[in-house]
Amino acid sequence: MRYHGAMMRMILSGYGMARLLPVFVMTLSLLLAGLPHGAAAMPGEKPGEEPVESSGAGPAPPAQYAFLRLFQRSEPEPPPTQQTRPRPARPAAPTPLRVESAATDAVSTRIAVFGDSLATNLGQGLQALMEEEAEIAVSVQARGSSGLVRDDFFDWPGNLARILADEPAFDIAVLQVGLNDRQALRVDGASAAPLSDPWRAEYGRRIDVIAQAFAEARIPLIWVGLPPMQNNRLSTDLAVINEIVRDRLRRSEVIYVDIWKGFVDESDRYTATGPDLAGQPARLRTSDGIHLTGAGSRKAAHFVDVEIQRLITRPRDEIAVARAAIEAADDETARIAAIDMLIRRSLGELPLAPGLLYTARRDPVGPVMPLTRIDVSAQGILLSGTPPLDPATRIITERVLEEGVSPPPVAGRADDFRWPRSP
Repeated sequence: MRYHGAMMRMILSGYGMARLLPVFVMTLSLLLAGLPHGAAAMPGEKPGEEPVESSGAGPAPPAQYAFLRLFQRSEPEPPPTQQTRPRPARPAAPTPLRVESAATDAVSTRIAVFGDSLATNLGQGLQALMEEEAEIAVSVQARGSSGLVRDDFFDWPGNLARILADEPAFDIAVLQVGLNDRQALRVDGASAAPLSDPWRAEYGRRIDVIAQAFAEARIPLIWVGLPPMQNNRLSTDLAVINEIVRDRLRRSEVIYVDIWKGFVDESDRYTATGPDLAGQPARLRTSDGIHLTGAGSRKAAHFVDVEIQRLITRPRDEIAVARAAIEAADDETARIAAIDMLIRRSLGELPLAPGLLYTARRDPVGPVMPLTRIDVSAQGILLSGTPPLDPATRIITERVLEEGVSPPPVAGRADDFRWPRSP
């Protein structure tokens, strides 16, 4: 073992390698000289042919390939490749469907939704509700982070006025805005604090501009209020904005829809869950405590759909006839009747909204008894009066009630205080 170790150290040293190099070269030359040309072919070569490099450089010297064969690992030939069926060609992407003129003609009511990111949720809910109604088309034209305060970012009053000045492509407009309006407002070149008196006046003026633009275009506008928020401060401020909008719209023909009650609990506080349109508990708000989920969007859209159906189903000509009847009324009675007819035709049917409690109307219990009619018998005695008393009882009653004289005590009764007691 010691001898073999010394031999390995010598071989691995530079001196040993120098001694073995001539022996290695001589052995290699003898092997190359004794190997006949073309005795064996490289895998993939045909006997008698010059091998060709994969790089395409031309034929190589035979000695080079003989030298490579000395260090080539013998591997079994690869199995014959199986012929695989060619894959069918992938079908081309389907072409988009073309909307025929008949489908376009089927749409009789076009609804456009404007506003901020909450309006986007509302528009998606309306689209989900109107899926089965081919005659109603809903388009969402909302702009995130917009409002009525930052007109330098997006001017809603100006943009809506320009849209209405041209030929508008909608019959009913829905607007929900105000989420991003808790900011300072420029009034006469000065900055007004949010919800201050100058701020409220200028904010109300911008609301009036929008309402006036839709009134002049004679297009119904449904203004949707803001829902409560998870942040108490934000929710309180948005409730104030709702009050400002509601107060300004009382002077116009704009329809205001309040959805606040549909997103609060029994204590009138924000809740992320609640009953959906089917009455089942569902998550109505997203994790940010601001926006609406799919179920919440459809629930908010249902409040708006109540007003949309009312606008669609009420005939405009009947309202015009009712207004003409008011103008043509000769006396006050006819005028009141015409006004009542106008109110009934304007309101139409009122469907129930989810989240609100309704008291069912009860039928009267039993017959109605008039209080002014006197029912008497044939003898002249009141049917509903007390039965007549005998003379002795009537005398005792009159002495007790009129003169204050108590009747004599009866032995053994509670008012018998005589002593000693009688047996």
